[in-house]
Amino acid sequence: MPCSIPPSNLALFIAKYLAKLEAYVISKIYEEVNKIIERLMGQVCPPVEEIKKILAVRDNLVNMINGLEKKIEPVKKFADIMDPPIQAAKATVLVLEMMPLPGTIGLPPGPQGGVIYSVSVGAQNRFAQLLNIACQIVDLLAKDQQAVKDLTDISFSGLDPIKQKLQSIDIQLFECVEKLPQDQKAEVLSLVENLPSNSGLSSMSNDGSGRYFYKNYTITIQEDKNSPDFAKKRFAQVENENGVVLMKGPSSFSSSTRILIDEIKFRINNQLP
Repeated sequence: MPCSIPPSNLALFIAKYLAKLEAYVISKIYEEVNKIIERLMGQVCPPVEEIKKILAVRDNLVNMINGLEKKIEPVKKFADIMDPPIQAAKATVLVLEMMPLPGTIGLPPGPQGGVIYSVSVGAQNRFAQLLNIACQIVDLLAKDQQAVKDLTDISFSGLDPIKQKLQSIDIQLFECVEKLPQDQKAEVLSLVENLPSNSGLSSMSNDGSGRYFYKNYTITIQEDKNSPDFAKKRFAQVENENGVVLMKGPSSFSSSTRILIDEIKFRINNQLP
């Protein structure tokens, strides 16, 4: 019987996987975001065709971020999957700790006395070793689970600065769109509604009311009344079958409805049954 459990390399494997996953994507996004910011610097707005190109590039960046989050999310869920084996290991330790294991059973000395039953020292040692290994397994699993959670949290939080930069781009873009002649403004807004990042939304909405359905919930997109008229902030909110609001997503200048819905779907997966 082994005397100890070898150290797990799970946390190291997850760390290398996430680092490899993020290295190219994040550096590429930062590179493109900085290019857009440079193009929007100054007081003069770019021509309408340039605005369209910037919107298309920005939309590709949104898709890249969403794709990265979708690859990180299953890793985070893996930590939750570890709950049953951790609980089972804890239960095993508890049973072993509570198990009675008398050393010797017998009668007092005398004509009828003597040992009835006896557990050898070797057997007691093996039992103690089994209990020790079970405790090590519990500790190993718990540490691995926490390491996975910490690594994925760091990965998600690392995307926040990029999202904030994209939001600042949205503000500048829509300030410029607001200054366009009405026909050009309508053309650009129509383009926004049909960006690739919004593809597939119609399949989530089957009643034409702008409501989207996910699992047992209804998602609606609301305007933030405190945002400026030229660049309305919007947020996604989740309602149950009775119309009760269960959750609201962050208020964002994002021109993509898809990113608002994907963010709230991620919250549904992690916070609602």
